[in-house]
Amino acid sequence: MQSSTSDPMSDLMLVNPLFLESDPVESRLMTPYFPLGLLYLAAVTREAGYEVTIFDAMFEEGDDAFLRALEHERPQIVGLAVLATVREAALRLASLAKGWGTTVIVGGADPTARPDLYLGYETEGVFPVDVVVVGEGEETILEILPPLLDGEEPVAALRAVEGVAFRDETGRVVGTPRRRLIQQVDELPFPARDLLDIEAYRRAWRRKHDHFSLSIIATRGCPFGCTWCQKSVFGRSFRPRSPESVAEEMALIKRRYQPDQIRIVDDVMGIDKDWVRFWHDAVLARDAVIPFECLSRVDLLDEEVAHLLKEVGCRQIHFGAESGSQAVLNAMNKGITVEEIDEAAELCRRMGIETYFYMMVGYPGETWSDLKRSVQLLRRTRPDDFSTTIAYPLPGTPFYEEVRDRLTFEGTGAPDWTHTAENRMLFERSGFSTHFYRRVIRWFHSEWRDARMAADETTSPVDSLRTKAGLWRDRVLVRSLARLPRAAGSRFRPAPNE
Repeated sequence: MQSSTSDPMSDLMLVNPLFLESDPVESRLMTPYFPLGLLYLAAVTREAGYEVTIFDAMFEEGDDAFLRALEHERPQIVGLAVLATVREAALRLASLAKGWGTTVIVGGADPTARPDLYLGYETEGVFPVDVVVVGEGEETILEILPPLLDGEEPVAALRAVEGVAFRDETGRVVGTPRRRLIQQVDELPFPARDLLDIEAYRRAWRRKHDHFSLSIIATRGCPFGCTWCQKSVFGRSFRPRSPESVAEEMALIKRRYQPDQIRIVDDVMGIDKDWVRFWHDAVLARDAVIPFECLSRVDLLDEEVAHLLKEVGCRQIHFGAESGSQAVLNAMNKGITVEEIDEAAELCRRMGIETYFYMMVGYPGETWSDLKRSVQLLRRTRPDDFSTTIAYPLPGTPFYEEVRDRLTFEGTGAPDWTHTAENRMLFERSGFSTHFYRRVIRWFHSEWRDARMAADETTSPVDSLRTKAGLWRDRVLVRSLARLPRAAGSRFRPAPNE
């Protein structure tokens, strides 16, 4: 389809390529958050005087909605934010945008980690992606928009911009030096939430959960070194906004959108205790208290931090517990101990703060005994909720490099992801298949439910019996699979008498 012959109505269309209804996990969870990174880009480009629109695929039924948006807005440039889990949809939309004659930019964690994949993607003889923004995009996009919009020779102009990759005159993929991370994050405007259909998000949340949630980010980066964590955009850094700025944004959100809660999407909350203290005071001073959930580390939480968070609305803390085995935690370079996980869970219980654990299985070197230790952890700590992922190697991480020669998708043409949280093995290992680990995940949940019911005096005998039956079923099934390793010498074979 060709673009309209009339003048473009917008300079830039920013695109969230996640179609909720086509993602079985996301549509079941129904916890939609629009990518804050795109809203920051919208805010800085609009502040600079550009005409900016947003296409949000979240609640759309298919690609036709994007085509209608292209026809209506006629943007000169389309920019897509991409995670590995939405790569397929992003490239499909990029191809449609290119068919309208637009310049296509992609950015985000996945393109940053492997720009060649995007710039080398070809369909029907066309390379739809023109530019990859590598790393943070707020400063970069302001430098690339003028030459792209003014019709300058793009390759010559892009060579002078830090933090981009593109194809040169010969078709070879080239990249410029990495742009320095933004240090003065307070100078960025608040995310342009007004460009979203907030009411669509409110309806979706309330239908599923009877409450409405929005997201906010207080700090950028994470200074810790977990081997599987991809820090391609924000880097191994810690760059907090001022406590006052975050409190002001919370007050604005509370006044304008009235959410029932917010999610603070920082990689880690509580790194700087003094920051938490000042933020606590700033929130109270501005009457900006909103119930919230956040992600932290078990080794950062103490009585004072928990109390401060609780006073300004903390409802739930998410912890990357990962494993009940110290050996596995050490292999991941988590920098925490199993004892600290236990202590953080107990502290939250005493403070009336819910806990959510992220668990991981299938990490290299993990044994059957390690899996049992994870079960014991879940039974001891009884988090309010948890989820488990099969260890997945992301480009640019030490974990990826460790298993690179055993990847099941690299160079095969097979996709690594087809939807969010797909939970399957992406590398070969002596041990077990995706089927085994999915059964382990069910076993984890059965053990956790049983432990929580045992601690709940109001549990009915019928519910208790049903839970016990499911638990014994899952124990039998997982142990039977644990005795059938795919390869000789598997480290997962149970020891005698286990």
